Amino acid sequence: MDSLKFQNDGSFYEGDYKEYITGEKTPKSYRNPALVKAMVNIKMIDTQGYGIHKMYQSQKDRYLPMPDYDLSTADEVILNLPGTIIDENYSLMLLANQDMSLTDAVLLDQVQKGKPISDNAIKKLRKEGLIEGRKPHLYVSKQIAKATNTQVEYTLKKGFNDAECQEWIMKALNDHKVLSRKQINELLWNKLPVDFTDTQRLNKIGNLLMRMKRDGVIKLDEKRMWHAL
Repeated sequence: MDSLKFQNDGSFYEGDYKEYITGEKTPKSYRNPALVKAMVNIKMIDTQGYGIHKMYQSQKDRYLPMPDYDLSTADEVILNLPGTIIDENYSLMLLANQDMSLTDAVLLDQVQKGKPISDNAIKKLRKEGLIEGRKPHLYVSKQIAKATNTQVEYTLKKGFNDAECQEWIMKALNDHKVLSRKQINELLWNKLPVDFTDTQRLNKIGNLLMRMKRDGVIKLDEKRMWHAL
């Protein structure tokens, strides 16, 4: 699937979505506070006010293009969530610079989509070697992509092998004692081949867990939590 599109009547209740990307701001009020509290209590959502930030961070962690609300109007909020690579150099850049700030990743995403960014942002990204070209014909730098092509592109396309994924699971279980399937999904999600669909990722992780269970290295308890043996 290339992307997901969500539409909802009404405008943003408080402020602009860009204010929430970095996670430094949360809403001071909600249209329906009782509903929000109930959803937190039953764990339908993890934390009040961090949905937009977590969505952007998740896309960065998966080396995918950022979400956008560009088609939104005063009467309707429209979210587009990309599921495939637009510019391979962008994904390679994120993989090669995993400590890149979310702000820089969002700016770099604007560049790969051909959207304008401020002169200060251009200066900052250029100084860090993240972009090339001249305004308005900017593009994500190819230098790091070329330099790391053998290692990084292989990792992106092939993902971690089964043994490496199992090592990650065992390390996490040794650190945390127990893990839910959701937590294991999050642990391995961006370590699988970049062109895997969500269904393929879920099936791959499920098969790994069943193999490890058969091999007697992990077990599943009555609460559906995984333990190391």
